Amino acid sequence: MEIAGDIAAGLGLFFIGIRLIGGNLKELSGRWFRRLIARATGNPVPAALVGTLSGAVTQSSSAITFIVVSMISAGLLNARRAVPLVVWANVGTSVLVLLAVIDLRLLVMYLLAATGLGYFLNLDRAPRWRHALGSALGVALLFLGIVMVKESGGHLRAIPAVADILTFAAGWPPLAFMVGAGLTLVAQSSATVSVVAVTLSTAGLLTVDQTALLVFGASVGSGLSVWLLSANLTGSGRQIALVQVMAKIAGVGLLLPLYLADLVFAIPGGDAVRAAATAAPDRAVALLYLALQLVAALAMLPLARPALALAARAAPESEEERLSRPRYLYDQAVEDPESAIELVRREQARIFARLPLLLDSVRPDAVGPEADYGALLDASRNLVARCEVFLTELLDATTSRELMLAVLQLEKRNQLLGELVDTVDRQLSAPYRGLGPAVRGSADRDRLHGLLEALVESQHALLVTAADALDHEAGQAGGVPAEDVAMLLSLSGDRSETMDALRRRIAAETSLTAEQHDTLYAATALFERTVWLARRYALLLGRGHGPSD
Repeated sequence: MEIAGDIAAGLGLFFIGIRLIGGNLKELSGRWFRRLIARATGNPVPAALVGTLSGAVTQSSSAITFIVVSMISAGLLNARRAVPLVVWANVGTSVLVLLAVIDLRLLVMYLLAATGLGYFLNLDRAPRWRHALGSALGVALLFLGIVMVKESGGHLRAIPAVADILTFAAGWPPLAFMVGAGLTLVAQSSATVSVVAVTLSTAGLLTVDQTALLVFGASVGSGLSVWLLSANLTGSGRQIALVQVMAKIAGVGLLLPLYLADLVFAIPGGDAVRAAATAAPDRAVALLYLALQLVAALAMLPLARPALALAARAAPESEEERLSRPRYLYDQAVEDPESAIELVRREQARIFARLPLLLDSVRPDAVGPEADYGALLDASRNLVARCEVFLTELLDATTSRELMLAVLQLEKRNQLLGELVDTVDRQLSAPYRGLGPAVRGSADRDRLHGLLEALVESQHALLVTAADALDHEAGQAGGVPAEDVAMLLSLSGDRSETMDALRRRIAAETSLTAEQHDTLYAATALFERTVWLARRYALLLGRGHGPSD
């Protein structure tokens, strides 16, 4: 029981280390890592390098796949450019498997001591060091767990019951393949399962053939995991997930037949390879894992385009994705900052024009937007995020002080635009969509409905005026006409007295329930916020519109 306890404890430390590494490295590499991904995808070679790095950092090709999917959903990447990232991330996951072969016991002890000293000095409370220290602790625990399993596993084989189980498993090779696939579905990482397999092989608990089949099964399980987790995705996100599945299948499909052919037909030279693998099973299995990932990545070089086309047939572009695609922004535009500034203005004007369309979904006399409300809302948020990333890159590429000031002003406008989108959604989802259409049926309830409609109509008029002003700015070099700015400032003036009178009127409505009172108070507060945000936007419009202003 003591040996089994040591192995269980070692596996526990290993999985704790995996979780600590993944969580802390994700925090360390969040924003800059996404920016690195977005920049690297313009060229296949940097994209492959960044993909390999990302796999090494996260140790999960599934995690990278879904990070890329989220960036595609936000409009930061397209599917074609994302393929090298997800395919080569598989190669990066080999780092952990290769390190598991090396005897790192002494290094792990020193690392654990240094990490403990860091916690003793309260470095974990400092934001600068917290996640780095957590990552170091994760690495130390992970490899300490591997050491414990290796040292205890050798003694486990001497137990008769364990020897009988291993003998039975050796007589049915497909079992190892299925175990590898099943464990990967649970662990969500083929690298994690492969490291455990390498460790058990080193301890003599698995034969080389069993371990190899377990690694093949882990790769299939990884693809199956991505396929299952992406089942609710649509469009390009689902396409990338399917390409990742195809890459996993390609690696196994090319190497597994060769491996099985050697087992059955004894391919020339196979005996020498098998003898070398038996002498150093851990290295052989680690190299097999690396070969699986490399073969898959290289196979997808010529197959990327047809694979993506096949995935596009299986998962066509969604409405939200179509609406999230920028009309004016493209990566190369940052090379000409002055022109890029105008492109951002046009894109922001396009987003702003969607705000009245969102309100049209509840206006009784409006036709309503052609697109679904949820798709239009999410697409607008994605475009705001895309503008934010583009402006950050534009600021890095700008050297002129005047141009930098213009970019900074656009960043402020973009922030206000995002807040306006959120406020309009809250206005519709909380008070109006929750109670508006459902309160008809009595005089009191119709009065409540009428108040909500009046607020929405006033909001709509204000946002249409602002959208027209931005459309004028995008359509002419002179910027927003002074009379448009004046009109917008007039419409977004102080309305505190009017809103206070409206709230007193609401409070006097004794026939309304407490929930209905709260609904109307929330509606008035969100209306005031819309007016305030629109006024701030108008003030930015009035400060000048060109680099020379």
